[in-house]
Amino acid sequence: MLSSNAFLVRIKIALAAGLVLMAVVSVASYATISRLIEATQSRVRTEDSLVMVERVVSGIKSAEASLRQYLLSGDNADQANFEKALADLALATARARSANRMPELAELDELIARRTAVAQRSITARKEVDQAEGAAILGSPESRASRQRTDELLERARSREARVWEEVQAAAERNAAWAQNLIIAGSVLFFAMLAWMGYVVKHYEKVRERAQAQLHDSEVMSRSITEGMVETVITTTSDDIVLEANAAALQLFGYEKSELIGRDVSELVPPRFRQQYKDFTSMMREQPETFRISGQEVRAMRKDGSEFMVSVSFSDVQVGGRRLFTALMHDITESKRISKALRASEAQLRQVTDTVPALIAYLDTDRRFRFHNRAYESAFGLSFEQIDGHPLAEVLGEQAYETVRDKVDEVLSGKPVRYERTQVTPEGERRYFAMQYFPRYGEGAAKDKVIGFFSLGTDITELRRIDRMKTEFVSTVSHELRTPLTSIRGSLGLISGGVAGELPAAVKNLVGIAQSNCERLIRLINDILDSEKIESGKLRLDLQVVDLRQLVQQALVANEGFAGQHRVDLVMRAPDEALQVRIDTDRMTQVLTNLLSNAVKFSPPGSPVEVRLSRSAQRVRAEVVDVGPGIPEEFHGRIFQKFSQADSSDTRQKGGTGLGLNISRALVEKMGGTIGFSSAKGVGTTFFFELPEWTNPVPLLQPVRMQPAASTRPRILICEGDPDVARLISMMLSKAGFDSDMTHSAEQALACLEHHSYDAVTVDLKLPGQNGVAFIGQLREDERTRHLPVVVISAMAEQGQLQFNRKPHTVSDWLKKPIDEHLLINSLRRAVVSLDAGKPRILHVEDDQDIQQITAAIAQDFASFEFATTLDEARACLRGHPFDLILLDLSLGSQSGWDLFEDIDALDPRPPVIVFSAGDVDPADGRQADAVLVKAHTSNTELLNTIQRVLQIPGDPGPTRPQPLS
Repeated sequence: MLSSNAFLVRIKIALAAGLVLMAVVSVASYATISRLIEATQSRVRTEDSLVMVERVVSGIKSAEASLRQYLLSGDNADQANFEKALADLALATARARSANRMPELAELDELIARRTAVAQRSITARKEVDQAEGAAILGSPESRASRQRTDELLERARSREARVWEEVQAAAERNAAWAQNLIIAGSVLFFAMLAWMGYVVKHYEKVRERAQAQLHDSEVMSRSITEGMVETVITTTSDDIVLEANAAALQLFGYEKSELIGRDVSELVPPRFRQQYKDFTSMMREQPETFRISGQEVRAMRKDGSEFMVSVSFSDVQVGGRRLFTALMHDITESKRISKALRASEAQLRQVTDTVPALIAYLDTDRRFRFHNRAYESAFGLSFEQIDGHPLAEVLGEQAYETVRDKVDEVLSGKPVRYERTQVTPEGERRYFAMQYFPRYGEGAAKDKVIGFFSLGTDITELRRIDRMKTEFVSTVSHELRTPLTSIRGSLGLISGGVAGELPAAVKNLVGIAQSNCERLIRLINDILDSEKIESGKLRLDLQVVDLRQLVQQALVANEGFAGQHRVDLVMRAPDEALQVRIDTDRMTQVLTNLLSNAVKFSPPGSPVEVRLSRSAQRVRAEVVDVGPGIPEEFHGRIFQKFSQADSSDTRQKGGTGLGLNISRALVEKMGGTIGFSSAKGVGTTFFFELPEWTNPVPLLQPVRMQPAASTRPRILICEGDPDVARLISMMLSKAGFDSDMTHSAEQALACLEHHSYDAVTVDLKLPGQNGVAFIGQLREDERTRHLPVVVISAMAEQGQLQFNRKPHTVSDWLKKPIDEHLLINSLRRAVVSLDAGKPRILHVEDDQDIQQITAAIAQDFASFEFATTLDEARACLRGHPFDLILLDLSLGSQSGWDLFEDIDALDPRPPVIVFSAGDVDPADGRQADAVLVKAHTSNTELLNTIQRVLQIPGDPGPTRPQPLS
């Protein structure tokens, strides 16, 4: 075997050497012949160049001769010959230029042009002057120089081309000798190659015999492999006759090998498809090159006539000069069954999703719909084809798509998205959908990559309608409850206060129980209304910069009675410096009361409840800490939800609506803060909230005093942001007999009020730093300035009146800028003069007689009442008598109390108005009310004190901040 391999190596080397020699001879011969051809071509080119040069020389000489002949004879025929010679010369130079074989041609063209110009001048002189003049021009130095230079160039070209011709001729002779030697060497090499070829041919038969043996072995191996394949393999001739088939084919079709070999392959196809199959094989035979067709699904037929589906791959191969065709196939009956089942499952899934009344879709990363249910088609009025495969922007519309673009960006970044949007159906109906987007991730290497997202849209139109009905129902029921609760609370308060005489102990205890439960019911109603306001977005806050320490201290004082009932001590721990925050003081007091009441209810008797205040990272933190049983861990996640209470019997015994913490969280968040808690079983609970610290203080300016303090005239404090306007007001007041001090900010005015007393104050609502509304509110919270008359002088008077409707403060009068001096003086005089002797007259417009009686009983010691149950009765009373105050209910059956303001505004002097109504009516039309009280939200004391404050009657001023409308 080794010697045979060595022999094969030598044969290959000999053949390679012969091929190399043949290649060398061929290349050398080709190179030699190429040189001879190049030499011949070069010689031809040189001869052509010489001919071109001679033609140019001949053309120049012919033109010169024709010109001289014309100068001698003056004959037109000689001139024509000259012109023809010039044309021949131009043709010769053009040929030389196109051949690009004369480097001197550019200069030669210039010389010919000059000589032609001289010739033309000489011809002109011959015609116009005489022969001598023409000859003189032709013989001029310029003409001679041109001729001489032309002759030099032509001679140079002639010499160069002659030299090149000689060199080419020598090269041709050398190439001829080289070609002769090469032919001799090539002949020798050729005969040597023939000898080697004879040697190769001698051994070819031996090599071929060995190759045939190897081929036979290879065929046996190939057949063995084919027979062992699971796939069916059938080989046919170009005439569709089965030439070979493996065992899998025989088993699949049910034939014996002898039955299948030699059969037309089309007989393996059902008769109805045979012509189609014949056309296909005919097409394959027409393919000029090797081909391969994969994955063709074909219906086949077994020997017993049963049909089944196969997947076939066709290819061709050249064997022994014959073109054979091979079919590789496998039975796909089971896979087709599975595919059919999958399609049925998909159809069932689509049927299910089509029946779901929700928008269900899948979109890819290009934001195109790849799946959607029928609800999408109904909602948008589009067909399946108008949605499937189309981008989201096209289906929604560009304007609607812009509103959700950021949501799609967010879900494609891998974050689930929830939002609500409105959709107008093709019928024009407005529907509301709660949309949810969920990202879809890839598999394998792409498991962390978002490849699309699912969209689920739930129609919440009906839920919104039901929620709106619920809100309206809760609001209506709550409002309707306020009026009778006001009567109950007022009556119980009067009875408990001894208006009907001293009560027996047992009766007093029963009245106390009734009062306690009445207050509990009122708190429930108010919490429900607050919750409804928060949900509907109607809650409005009056944000002011306050010291949180003082507010907490007031809250602790207000809750001392409740804490005393549970034998719990309230303690505040706070730093000495101010902790300024921008909040709504009423609402923050509500939050603190909720947290304190919860802590007190769940604290054991004798234990403290601490309120800790601190500052950290420009935030103010308040903590309410108790040592109660703690909050069960399973309840932590629901503690801020509505109506949430732990289920233990102990907590149920503590009472409460389950709304306090939910409302507290909403209020704190609306004021820009956060709220949370921490709790440990058996240790206690800490509720905390954090608010941004207010860090923009307004500097206090020193007031400007215009009159000495010893004056006995009434003194007015002017709080006006514009110094020029302040001086104008001061001069008006001085002229009318008033002394005045000027200040230009609320802080400056407060500083004056700290050290001096005044009979009245004028206020501009638009002040630097703290605005005028907040400043007046601060005056009413201070015991010393609570009853100080205030006259508003502002360009914003109407807007200010609207704000005071929502936040009741006593304002004596409203004056608009520019200032009317007469109105200013009269307003201040009315403000500083005491009330006339006798009880003030109050008109109470109220259609509930119980409320009438209770209100009259509350204020019977200092006021007299007249009552009206309708607007007509009220108008009749206003026309008949002057009143010092009007107490007005807004809801008078089908009438609105606001309609009475037109009559009240027409009165001179106009009496102040207190709105006392069960409804949370927003006086958005800007009509003036001096105070607004809500029934069942206002105690007897608050009602009494508000009437006294508006009438400027000395007495217990009551709470500094009565409950507002909003």
